[in-house]
Amino acid sequence: MSSEKIRAPHGPTQTGESANALVRLYPWYVVGVLMLCYALSFIDRLVLSLLVQPIKRDLEISDTQFGLLQGVAFALFYTFVGLYMGKLADTRNRRRLIAAGVATWSFMTALCGLAGNFLQLFAARAGVAVGEAALSPAAYSIIGDYFPATKRGRAMSVYTVGIFLGSGLAFVLGGTLIAMIPDPLTLPLVGELRSWQAVFIAIGLPGALFALLVLSIREPARGRYSKKTAAQNRAAAAGTDTLLGSLAYFAKSWPFYSTHFLGFSMITGVGYAFHAWVPAYFIRVLEWEASQVGLVYGTISLVCAPAGVLSGGWIGDHLLRRGRGDAHMRTPVFGALLLFFPAALATTAFSPGVMTTLALLGALQFFASFHAGLAVASLHEVTPINLRARATALYLFVINIVGLGLGPLLVAIITDYVFGDEAAVGQSLAITGAAASALAFLLLLYANRHYVRRKAQIADLA
Repeated sequence: MSSEKIRAPHGPTQTGESANALVRLYPWYVVGVLMLCYALSFIDRLVLSLLVQPIKRDLEISDTQFGLLQGVAFALFYTFVGLYMGKLADTRNRRRLIAAGVATWSFMTALCGLAGNFLQLFAARAGVAVGEAALSPAAYSIIGDYFPATKRGRAMSVYTVGIFLGSGLAFVLGGTLIAMIPDPLTLPLVGELRSWQAVFIAIGLPGALFALLVLSIREPARGRYSKKTAAQNRAAAAGTDTLLGSLAYFAKSWPFYSTHFLGFSMITGVGYAFHAWVPAYFIRVLEWEASQVGLVYGTISLVCAPAGVLSGGWIGDHLLRRGRGDAHMRTPVFGALLLFFPAALATTAFSPGVMTTLALLGALQFFASFHAGLAVASLHEVTPINLRARATALYLFVINIVGLGLGPLLVAIITDYVFGDEAAVGQSLAITGAAASALAFLLLLYANRHYVRRKAQIADLA
């Protein structure tokens, strides 16, 4: 084999050695494509946060209404549709499902730019959520079939880098476009637009190209690295053909699944709350311009968050190879503990200057992302293959309902109804961040106990 010539599926004739190298690298190409789609989804999802002040001005809405746009409008549709998408990802072609989702959310992002009132923007945000719901259950399922358990933490962490790459780029690109686009802007056929509307259109329309990129990857065989036969995997997931049947399966092991989902939801809530309201904190309290916030905070996100998720994945896989069977759960427990300090201090009087604030926000980005790849890797290790996409969809359902749906909204409610002063958004962030990170540590510590027991009982699922 090493001396004969092999023809690549869509390329020139190569030696066996170079073809084998391509075979080894191909799974990482798949991860790279999916990671870019994940980054795009977060650009489209989070650019709204940089546009708080002009949207509030033009649509005449309150902080609480804006919190609904950032959280509930997205989370409700993303999570409920995501459960159905998880079932499709367990039974249908995952590549085509992702491509259709990318095209849908990109179109709906552009439609956000045509909204003329709160309800229209709410509906467009819901459309973005429906499209994005197709991505992660299918993507995590594909990655799980391309990598063995000892590499899965790193692979899923690389995919999850897309969250933080997209989050950072949302601020950098959004800030750059705000600075570049005249306000108002007149476009053919569309007419006069405000600059924030043009930002949505400029970011949304190019996404159709990513749908074509997804079609370049191959659908892997399900359960490629499972130690069980196909019949054994079907038996392990018996009675789960329907959505209610799969939910009943997870309910039987509720001590693990509930604390796993809720613990990671708390960390997710910290991340979304700060992404949603840190720009407003800098603009309202520190009197920065939106373009300046986008560049500085976006750069912090681009550097610190990917470093956090990749570090978490590497540490988890390293400890697993060293014989630490609970490594994929234990590592996020320590990350949650270390998240508490920057979450509680970054936007309060305990941060004496802007440089300290930026350093604490960098630490927050690092530890708020530390868990991201390992959360799904640990979930897959103790879930039957035929249920992994649905388990991921249910995980995303909970973390988005709780983390995305409530995180930004709680900050807004505390600001509006406890302090009654929009300049108090920093204190609201600190209260929300400290409480959520403390709860995350306690819930994940409890989840780890049940994870160890479940992993011992179902040793051959990974």
